[in-house]
Amino acid sequence: MKLKLLVAGVIFAATSLSASATDYSLGILDDTGFDTLALSSLKYTAGQVIDDNWTFKLTAPSATSFGSQQTFAVLDGAITNFAGTLVGQGPLSWALNGQTQSLAWNGVLAAGTYTVHITGTAALNRTQYQSTVSALPVPEPETYGMMLGGLALVGVVAARRKAKQAA
Repeated sequence: MKLKLLVAGVIFAATSLSASATDYSLGILDDTGFDTLALSSLKYTAGQVIDDNWTFKLTAPSATSFGSQQTFAVLDGAITNFAGTLVGQGPLSWALNGQTQSLAWNGVLAAGTYTVHITGTAALNRTQYQSTVSALPVPEPETYGMMLGGLALVGVVAARRKAKQAA
């Protein structure tokens, strides 16, 4: 009988832990120019642990920024221990400005799929936050090489023309 209660307790605990984790997909950022994607989190109840994963995909190397922001009516409504990490890249910086707290990360990322892990604890019922990712494609090094080669070729042609005119 004790074994059944123990097994039931373990199953209940595992179910309650997995229920708090949420996965969000922001989608694929367009590599033809500047693009932004945004979503709002679920609404959490007071005391509920936030353990969210936000994924997005870059199809080209890009100057990328990710941000999560929570705005609250009263200071007691702030998500406690609000933190985040761009998996494999490092932590997000945290800031509090009046009744808004935000997490942010900026940098250049290679093409690929990325995950941001957001954690905290909801202070009030119906606590919610928003996440946004923005990207501007960065030209490949080969593109710069081709541009410099083209400029060098134009310089050689101009120098030859000038030399012929001087003769």
